[in-house]
Amino acid sequence: MRKTLLIAASAMAASIISSQAGVYSQNIVGYVNIPAAKGVNNIANPLDDGNSLTNIVPPGSTWDYTQVNIWNGTGFTTLTIDSSMSTGVADINDVTAVPSPTIKPGQAFFFFNNTGVSNVLTCAGTVHVDAAATGSQTVGTATNAMGTTPAENFYGSVLPLGGTLGSEGFPTNGPADYTQVSVPNINAAGNLTGYTVYTVDSTLGGFADINDTIPKPDIALPVGQGFFFFNNLGHTLYWVQSL
Repeated sequence: MRKTLLIAASAMAASIISSQAGVYSQNIVGYVNIPAAKGVNNIANPLDDGNSLTNIVPPGSTWDYTQVNIWNGTGFTTLTIDSSMSTGVADINDVTAVPSPTIKPGQAFFFFNNTGVSNVLTCAGTVHVDAAATGSQTVGTATNAMGTTPAENFYGSVLPLGGTLGSEGFPTNGPADYTQVSVPNINAAGNLTGYTVYTVDSTLGGFADINDTIPKPDIALPVGQGFFFFNNLGHTLYWVQSL
């Protein structure tokens, strides 16, 4: 699948920017609309937006009393969105205000839309780049450091890209061999029903089944969605993306 940059930009930038566009800027400003269906949603922050949870799920009439589940390394910490709290965020019981956690570009979480109505989350900010564009790049490079502490974490694309992991620069050519990627399965009723587990294996074309015996197609993820990555390498894996 051809790599595309799915970002609707403000008046300060082009409305849609692709990997072929002649844009050489580290300050591309825009927004990404991420569908938030009824029930559980898999959400990954696609932009630098101040990187507070409340910038992604804003407290107020639309999202008050919805909940987020943030991976803490061994399980999930559940928080409640509540504009009546000083921070806009409360504990699982919606009793005590807690600081709004940081959600960096390339970090994912589960969002529980309990409003009974499907809607969208609008993430506004800038495209995150670590280094300026060189050669044929039009935007620059961005890196997600996928560490071993914790060994398993909930990641997404640092850049606002939709497509397959391979097309987005995920290292399927050897450096990540025998690690595992787990994609959440969410049914039409909005329930998390489990995970599809893939083994990264360059000798089988990039991805294989959980037992590392049957080749599998490159994993497709829409913009603003994440996956669990189990790093059993003993060192940090750097997922470098470029545009």
